[in-house]
Amino acid sequence: MLWFIGLGISGFKSIPNEALEILSKADIVYLEQFTSPIGKSDLMKIKKATSGEFKLAKRWLVEDGSEILKNAKKKKVALLAYGDPYIATTHIELRTRAIEEKIKTHSIHASSSLTSMIGECGLHFYKVGRIATIMSEMKSLTTPYYVIYKNIIEGNHTVLLLEYNQDKDFFLDPKDALNGLLETEKGQIRNVISLATYVIVASRIGFKDQSIISGKISSLKKINFGKPPHTVIIPGRLHFTETDALKLFGQCIDEPFDNTEKTKKISIQMMKK
Repeated sequence: MLWFIGLGISGFKSIPNEALEILSKADIVYLEQFTSPIGKSDLMKIKKATSGEFKLAKRWLVEDGSEILKNAKKKKVALLAYGDPYIATTHIELRTRAIEEKIKTHSIHASSSLTSMIGECGLHFYKVGRIATIMSEMKSLTTPYYVIYKNIIEGNHTVLLLEYNQDKDFFLDPKDALNGLLETEKGQIRNVISLATYVIVASRIGFKDQSIISGKISSLKKINFGKPPHTVIIPGRLHFTETDALKLFGQCIDEPFDNTEKTKKISIQMMKK
């Protein structure tokens, strides 16, 4: 048996009761931290709630999956993940392999930082477009740049996930991500990103010290966003209820405005040249 268990976003206290029951019965419990960090205090509480063998699983162990699947054929195994277990595609692929190998699987879902963050910012979830990731080692941010472009053209919001490297304890700073997009704009010139672009930075969603700060990039470049994890959101077309909520739910340095007004389809841009 292989259990895929979500831990929620607020530490040990957000773990579902059903999950705690499984932890007390499982022969082996794997806790992965490569999708998001888990505090030492919460980690120790999770370990204490485990009656069987407790292992910290690095990315390669989950991606390879052979050890987990081998044990799950004969024992009760649980794989724990921050948030909801299936936000990470690695877990979906592992469950697929488990079912193919005739291993029984079960899922315990929990709140995800992705879905919670949209609501905490006051945005409408159905208006979230394609999600992109920004890594520090990217030679070019062309791919996330055009994800933003397409979403803005369609009036949708863009969620930008920033790099977290568990082995190096590294988090990409939101300002570095925004600077990278500004540099990309210089080469692409599609009026997607500028110092006047309105951006939201959501930090430590689900923690007691969570913060939501929004404003023009020119204003956000002066901000210290504090401890990670951080996520950048570039709004598309804002409904007035989103604007009202954004101003009340977080800190707005500048008045929220519509990013879609300045970005036009490439075909229209070409006609104007």
